[in-house]
Amino acid sequence: MTDWDTASVRTSDEEASLSLFPSVKDALAQSGLELQDLKAIAFCEGPGSMLGIRTAVMGIRTWKSAGLLGDCQILSFSSLEVGRLLIAAQTDEAFTVVTDARRNSWNKLDSSDPIGGPTRLIANEDLEQLETARFSFHDFPSWTRCAAPIERIDYRPESVFRDSRFGALLRENPNAEIPTARAQEFAKWVPQARTGDRIAQ
Repeated sequence: MTDWDTASVRTSDEEASLSLFPSVKDALAQSGLELQDLKAIAFCEGPGSMLGIRTAVMGIRTWKSAGLLGDCQILSFSSLEVGRLLIAAQTDEAFTVVTDARRNSWNKLDSSDPIGGPTRLIANEDLEQLETARFSFHDFPSWTRCAAPIERIDYRPESVFRDSRFGALLRENPNAEIPTARAQEFAKWVPQARTGDRIAQ
């Protein structure tokens, strides 16, 4: 791995699409490194802000195709698994960590799930029936109204990077792929005449 005690860390409250590349540039400058010096890059594959995730993936793929990364290893990790480490530091009881997945469903990870498993979806009504403690994050968007008591904590993954267990969350992802919990659905667009064109003359 690396000497985490001397790692250069950058955080920002701005959207990742605005802050990611300046943060990477600043971190490299402080460390005296160039992109080609990196041995590995790890990015969060979600669930989370799709714009932020796609910005990271776009950057990695662009650097790679431009030959700026050399033999750099590409890795990814799940935000739910980072969240599980954060929550496990607060409780010894069984729990479930969730993030809103829209359409009255949630991304779900149980405290007993094996590391590296796929993200699962749980319907809103099923989440309300769970008997384990439920956690989510202040920083993640929420659309679904849920009667379940969901405790929200701060999502600060940088506090996990120095945890000896973090390395186990990383998986090889050479093409910087983003996993999806549900199949992509596309609606067919049917052109309609403008309302003004349908008004009888």
